[in-house]
Amino acid sequence: MKRTRPRFYYFGNWFLRNAFRLVLRVEIRGLENVPREGALIVAISHSSFLDPLLAGAYLPRDVIPMAKIEAFNYPILGLIVKFYGAFPVRRGEADMSAFKTALRVLLAGNAMVMAPEGHRSESGALQQGREGAIMLSLRTGAPILPVAVWGGKSFWKNLSRAKRTPMWFHVGPPVLPQVATTKPTRERIAQMSDELMFCIADQMPPELHGYYAGKTRTTFHLQPYRAVDSSASVAPSSKEVVLS
Repeated sequence: MKRTRPRFYYFGNWFLRNAFRLVLRVEIRGLENVPREGALIVAISHSSFLDPLLAGAYLPRDVIPMAKIEAFNYPILGLIVKFYGAFPVRRGEADMSAFKTALRVLLAGNAMVMAPEGHRSESGALQQGREGAIMLSLRTGAPILPVAVWGGKSFWKNLSRAKRTPMWFHVGPPVLPQVATTKPTRERIAQMSDELMFCIADQMPPELHGYYAGKTRTTFHLQPYRAVDSSASVAPSSKEVVLS
């Protein structure tokens, strides 16, 4: 695989995979759903600091993550995040600078990681999705890969007891917004965002559906994405993979 990221990115992912074997027990499913080339928006659920780290460590292609701007200001962590190749986003507001950076990442044919919920879930259950991933997909034509990650809330407690934390990393089939002849309304974009969150919820147990628990999809504005180069899909197969 052609390397496209800073050297520290590959060292960091190697280090994470080895560290995770010691402190986590990760069940991974659906890696065969990951398009191996071209622009890609990796949309992850977000309930712990570990979620984006798992995306970088286990997805079978290079990714560029968004990271909260506060992380860049920490004395040591800030350097690590910078050398890893992440770019900052201001949470809780419409960060146009981050949006423009994401556009450049995707238009260059790269994959990026973002959390459609906007911030970490305190309860661990899904929150209402925001519209950023859909807006980026509409602007660039990049497919969206729904990824459900959960289990990390108990990490520090388990670590203090020298116990490995079970986590789940489930990847769903990629989707694309259906392109209409007219510019989509804000209401339709919001509906697409909810549909994306349903795609993430599909990979999770019902008790973690949160905002989407008991809700029914009433619109269908997303369509399955099919990669042009089908030979890019390689192992692992659709069988689950458990890293012990």
